[in-house]
Amino acid sequence: MDFVAIDFETATSKFTSACSLGFCVVEDNKIVKRKEIYIRPVPFEFNEYNIKIHGIEPYMVENKPTFDEYWNDLKPYLNNKTVIAHNAIFDVGVLCAMLDLFGIEYPKFKYLCTVKLSQKAYPELSSHKLNNLCDALGIKFHHHQAYDDAYACAMVMLRILEDYSLDNLDEVEECFEMEIGRVYPGCHLKCKKNKKKQSVRK
Repeated sequence: MDFVAIDFETATSKFTSACSLGFCVVEDNKIVKRKEIYIRPVPFEFNEYNIKIHGIEPYMVENKPTFDEYWNDLKPYLNNKTVIAHNAIFDVGVLCAMLDLFGIEYPKFKYLCTVKLSQKAYPELSSHKLNNLCDALGIKFHHHQAYDDAYACAMVMLRILEDYSLDNLDEVEECFEMEIGRVYPGCHLKCKKNKKKQSVRK
């Protein structure tokens, strides 16, 4: 299966304050690229709480490009791809908020949340937070560093594919009866843990 796992870190509680993006590209179930970029938030504001979580301080990004300056390089990794994120409502939400902030048209992609997916794949676990999930699965990484969080998310996805002998997104959707999220120009349809039941007309 081909997909890209993403993880954003933000400077404040606002979705428009992305200060870091990590992504991990998987082709044919193999990780082929890992990368992290630092982003200058607009406006340039940081909360101490966020800094304590991810360790990114203002001086580390003050001279970095803003999100729109990165976009032409980032778009090919997302457009017409399958995107994976752990707590995707946050990461895809940040992506869409950043695109809205700069008036950039949404790319087209399908996406899946590995929180929701892992809850179905491993219901016996007491917690499906990324650090706890990875501990249970034997995946080692540094939490709240976008580079490693994206890697960990990708590894979780690969583990589920292996454990359930699944080959593609359609099989994942059918096996776990989930509703795949979709983003395309002008629209964001959220990923859902349970597929909507179709009403039967008599």
